[in-house]
Formats: sequence, C-alpha cells, structure tokens
Amino acid sequence: MSSTRIAIHADEPRTRVDLVAGAIVPRLIERGPRSARIALVAGGALLLGGDRVDIAVTVGSGCTLDLEDIGGTVAYASDGVAAFWDVEVTLGADSRLRWAGLPLVIADSADVHRQTRIRLGDGAIAVIRESVVLGRSGERGGRIRHRTSVADAEGPVLEEELDADGGAPVPGVLGANRVLDTIIRVGDRPPAATGRGATFMALSAPGAIARYLGDAAHASPLAEIWNEWADLPLAVERNAVDVTG
Repeated sequence: MSSTRIAIHADEPRTRVDLVAGAIVPRLIERGPRSARIALVAGGALLLGGDRVDIAVTVGSGCTLDLEDIGGTVAYASDGVAAFWDVEVTLGADSRLRWAGLPLVIADSADVHRQTRIRLGDGAIAVIRESVVLGRSGERGGRIRHRTSVADAEGPVLEEELDADGGAPVPGVLGANRVLDTIIRVGDRPPAATGRGATFMALSAPGAIARYLGDAAHASPLAEIWNEWADLPLAVERNAVDVTG
C-alpha cells in the first residue's frame, strides 16, 4: 500500500498544505495562515492481514495541525499474517500537533504491529490520543504489538512498548481488561489528571501520560482529560532552524 503524507508550512495568506493519499486519505477541512485541520479517512477496507499503513506527518515551525480520525479501525482475523501500522511525526520549532485518534479494535485472530515515532523540534508540543480495544462484542481479541518512541534534540523523551494478546492475557500487562485508552502529551508539562479514574504518569522529560484500563470504551474518563490537554498554548514564530526541512 502507498504511504499517506501530510505536511504543513506557514505561508501567506494561508498555510501551505501538501497531502498525499495512501491507505488513509487525508482531507483538508480548514486552514489559516499558520494552522490546518485535516480529517483522516480509510481509503478502503482496513485492516487485513498483510496490509501496511504508513503515515508521515510534518508540521513546520510555528504551525498548528489538528488531525481527526473519521471512524475507528477494525483489524480483522488474519490467519497468522501480520498487519502493520506505522506513524512518523516530525514537528518543527514551536509547532503544535493535536491528533484525536479513534479506537483500533483487534478482532479475534488478528495480528497487528503498530509503531508511532515523534520527533520534537525546540518548543514543539504534541498531544495524541490512541485507543486499543481487544475484540469486538463477544470476542477476546487478537494480538497487538505497539511501540511508541518520542525524542527531542536532547535524546529520548518516551520509549514504551506494549505486547498484548486477548487470547492469552498476561497478568501485569492488560490482564482481563479489553480497553487501553491513552493520551500522550509531550513537549511541556500538562496539568495533572488524577482522581478521575485514569492513571497519570509524569515523564522525566517534559510530558505526561494519562491512561485508562477497563472493559468498555464508553466508560473511559479520558474525554474530559483530552479537552484539557488539547488546549495547547499558541504556536509562535521564532528565528530557528526548521527540522522539518
């Protein structure tokens, strides 16, 4: 499958937006001089064994990008053939990214390798929501291996890896829980999200994770936390080298 590419850079009178459709089709909703809002729509049936989804996102210096998933994704039974979902994000100096992801449902006998890599420029901030649901109604779910890597100019900010199989639950990973709902905000320190049924973890580098483990996606308390954490400080322009090129 071809790669999906999204890039925005500041321009007058409106942001320059470059879109390339792949398995996921980006659709421009609106844009301003330094901002854009883009919807992500599946270009066909996803996610089947052997599928490879590649998404590259570039946000130029001083720009703000909002990405919105339109509809969740189901990874279907694959008879032992893995599917791959790779996301690579590059943020220029003082840029902002908000990505309101919808659930990825891992059906029985599905096998998914998912990877999210984020590179932060100076002063850049990203907030991303990612949800995994093991199994459709009445199912236990298949296997997902998900790695998240975030780095800035000084080195790693976050390295996290999940290996979960609904058919073979492991104590200390997800256990009997089916839903893993996560918000990651990196590049600054968001307000603590404690006491609302979610787990909050501050990172040693500027950033934090809010997470919910449970049996039903609708029971997740992260919608309220998302509204708070997605309220990012305004992007600013500075005379700096743009790591996005």
